[in-house]
Amino acid sequence: MRALRWCFASALVLTACSTPPAPSDVAGSDATMDAPSPDSAAIDSGVAMDAPAVDAPAADVPAVDAPADGAPNDAPADGAHPDAPAGTCTETVTTAAELQAAAQRLAPGRVLCLAPGRYVLTARISLGAARSGSAASPAVIRARDGRGTVTVDGAMNEEAFFFSGATFVVLEGLLITGGQYHGVKLDPPSADITVRDCEITDTFNGTDASSQLSPIKGFQVPRVLVERTRIRFTRRWIGNNIQGIDCNACPSWTVRDNEISDVRAMVGGTSGTAIQFKSGSRDTVIERNVLHDSFIGISFGGFGNPMGWSGQPWEHVGGIVRNNVIYRCEDAGITVLYARDGRIVNNTLWGNGFTPDVRRMAMNLRYQNNILDRALNFRDATMSGVMASNNLVLASPMDASLFVGAARGDFHLAASASMAIDRGAAIAADVMDDLDRETRPRGGGFDIGADER
Repeated sequence: MRALRWCFASALVLTACSTPPAPSDVAGSDATMDAPSPDSAAIDSGVAMDAPAVDAPAADVPAVDAPADGAPNDAPADGAHPDAPAGTCTETVTTAAELQAAAQRLAPGRVLCLAPGRYVLTARISLGAARSGSAASPAVIRARDGRGTVTVDGAMNEEAFFFSGATFVVLEGLLITGGQYHGVKLDPPSADITVRDCEITDTFNGTDASSQLSPIKGFQVPRVLVERTRIRFTRRWIGNNIQGIDCNACPSWTVRDNEISDVRAMVGGTSGTAIQFKSGSRDTVIERNVLHDSFIGISFGGFGNPMGWSGQPWEHVGGIVRNNVIYRCEDAGITVLYARDGRIVNNTLWGNGFTPDVRRMAMNLRYQNNILDRALNFRDATMSGVMASNNLVLASPMDASLFVGAARGDFHLAASASMAIDRGAAIAADVMDDLDRETRPRGGGFDIGADER
């Protein structure tokens, strides 16, 4: 088994990187807690359904929903999200003024490097269509000497980076802070943006408590990749509308290998979601993330405006949530709201304050191979549209017996975790590997949860 990771490496480690603020004494998402958990672990054998199960893709196709143009989400055919390191610096800047000027010279293949230091912006860096890269040669803004060497301070601007039409741009290795409401904001017609190896923290210097806050905010922007990025807050937002990554009507985003924590509101303590996609979003891939000490972990769908913003009635269509570890959130680890044709598979939930739930109807949803801290809660007439099987419910929300070291944030399976090892459904088309990118299955069958022992 791979050694534990970071705070901040590409192979996810399951340890908290910061001491969270004390959780507020609040009830669950509807101001009432669910019934006590079962006294003993039990595997959910399945739920009857009226709708057919989700059609699995062919075994040789990546286990994600393909966007309408046929390019798979986590490896777009057009090269929008290259995994290779950025090329040699085209230009290196040392001051905020130089950064703001050089950003307006971005072009295909141009690599703008920031020398170590703190860059306090006098205005947000706004990137329109003329500041684009290309599919074969993205434009790049990166820390020259790697993560931890450069801070970009939004200095009370609404955000540090505003994408208002640029395409094929990569932000890499930056610590982004100091914005009023966001770190990175993406509006149409932007597309094909990558945020990689960054840290975004404390982007909430605004005083309008009615405003929405999120370090990464998107609206109707397709094909965005957020990977190996740390998002956190050192204090609670003064309002009640806060997310770590939030997108409305967004197609084909991939959010992977990130750590997001401490996303919670001050007002009432009853809001804050680490990752949220709603209002007609589709084909989202949320995988191998570690989410902890927030209010809600993942909201797949929501209470948005899908007809107004995407022209179809569902909050989320397609997509997959897999191999994530979510722990110590005040409410649900995962909540699914008005979603169709999606998959929630091989996640590990522990010590969260409310039941994982499926709400506001669901159609053709598969919920399999998850370790759940509480029994799956079907609400608002959802059961008939969900196929649930091979989900393992812990004896109590903080039962640590399956894990190597839950108290210290290590949710790899212990050798004695016989209830989870080789007990999962064989769904190779959906989960070919685990949170450490180790191949599934490794023994006699698929393990349940995010780790394949």
